[in-house]
Amino acid sequence: MGISDEKVVAVIMVGGPTKGTRFRPLSLNIPKPLFPLAGQPMVHHPISACKRIPNLAQIYLVGFYEEREFAMYVSSISTELRVPVRYLREDKPHGSAGGLTL
Repeated sequence: MGISDEKVVAVIMVGGPTKGTRFRPLSLNIPKPLFPLAGQPMVHHPISACKRIPNLAQIYLVGFYEEREFAMYVSSISTELRVPVRYLREDKPHGSAGGLTL
């Protein structure tokens, strides 16, 4: 298998509700990554950038929000981009890069 055939997995850290107090009260009813920015949820912009990666096989969103808060978005963006997107919830907040241990 050549290097150009290798599948790529992208990981986007989305944080959690335990921090981000500077974004309140805007983030009280909607997770900050799903807040609209330029007509799309904030997290849509890095996901769209990942779509341009050659051989992209999967995108993981990792954070400490409840899975149900991301379920509808993950389903729709997976269909729209035709790339599997999954949300992985940390068992507890692990800090900036702690979610990479999943």
